[in-house]
Amino acid sequence: MDLSLEPERKRKAGVLLAATELYVARDRHDAAEQRIFSELFRQLLPDAPTDHRRMIARLLADYAHTPADCLSLLAADADADVAAHALSSAGPLAETDLMTGAARGAETVRRAIAGRTAMPAGVAQVLLRHADAETLKVLIARPDCPLDDEALAILAARPEVLAALAPELASRRALPAPLLFALFLDLDPAGRMEAIAAAEARALGELARKGDPRVLNAAFKPAVLKSLVDAALSGGVAVFAAHLAYTLALSGDTAARLVDDTGGEALVVALRALGTGDSESGRILVRLLGQSVSLDRLRQLISLHDRITPRAAMLLVEGLRAGIPVPALRPAASGIVSSFGGIAHADRREAGAPRQTGTGTANPLAGGRRDVG
Repeated sequence: MDLSLEPERKRKAGVLLAATELYVARDRHDAAEQRIFSELFRQLLPDAPTDHRRMIARLLADYAHTPADCLSLLAADADADVAAHALSSAGPLAETDLMTGAARGAETVRRAIAGRTAMPAGVAQVLLRHADAETLKVLIARPDCPLDDEALAILAARPEVLAALAPELASRRALPAPLLFALFLDLDPAGRMEAIAAAEARALGELARKGDPRVLNAAFKPAVLKSLVDAALSGGVAVFAAHLAYTLALSGDTAARLVDDTGGEALVVALRALGTGDSESGRILVRLLGQSVSLDRLRQLISLHDRITPRAAMLLVEGLRAGIPVPALRPAASGIVSSFGGIAHADRREAGAPRQTGTGTANPLAGGRRDVG
């Protein structure tokens, strides 16, 4: 742009872009030059058009010696692209600027903050409260993102977002047993295996406490199981899902998701919780999944059915029935006390560390299941 040939209004609007281009063309500036540029920036930024502000933000975001007050002004810009460029900079920005952008900015702004070099804990918490699932996937992939009980409590208040993040959280070993169970249908295969392992550990813990092997077995009446098998083999998917919802006290939506699940692990868990025999379970798996999975996959699912104990499967079903636990956070001497206790989370502690407390698991014979013997 040749400023000398432009009208006065355009000439004034183009001064800041020209000054910025000159500023970033030099490797460094002394304190006086930085102070002069900052004052010029503060006065001219309001008159700069949007396309100029975007170019200025890109130039200063990539520059190693951008004054902090200039970045702060750009971070508060009404244009999301301008703010996102400024907030993605590795330059110095106050934590308040980051928190304001995370709370009030557009999603592109939040994503820029999630990808910054450093992530203060307070900024991460604001993102957990406001960002969408795709932005939070960027956040929780960071090794410096705190995934403690307080973070899980924030996400538990956003169940749809938590469900979308379930595979990533499980891969970070951040989910306690109650959440692994409640989010079983949202987990990937690796996360589901972790949930099954946590359920088996809890079942063995019950066996050790009670000393009665019968706690590992299912207790449904033969007539109930026969009705379920008949519904699966001859009544169709919808009829079987309705029977399953009634027998296991699941919501209709949960039962439908369980039956329609393409991975097959959820159906295996339901059949094992019911206590159907190996031959009946194999026939049901072939009937419901034979058209959508390979023969090798069916064999893997039948093998999984053989390995899961009925009690562990019922613990998973109880978690699906209960849904995401509502955290009861209270101030405590050690920081946060949460209802998110469980084998998968609490037992990953060093020897001698205090055990995390939690709500535990409901007794399946205390109500909810229909027609148990």
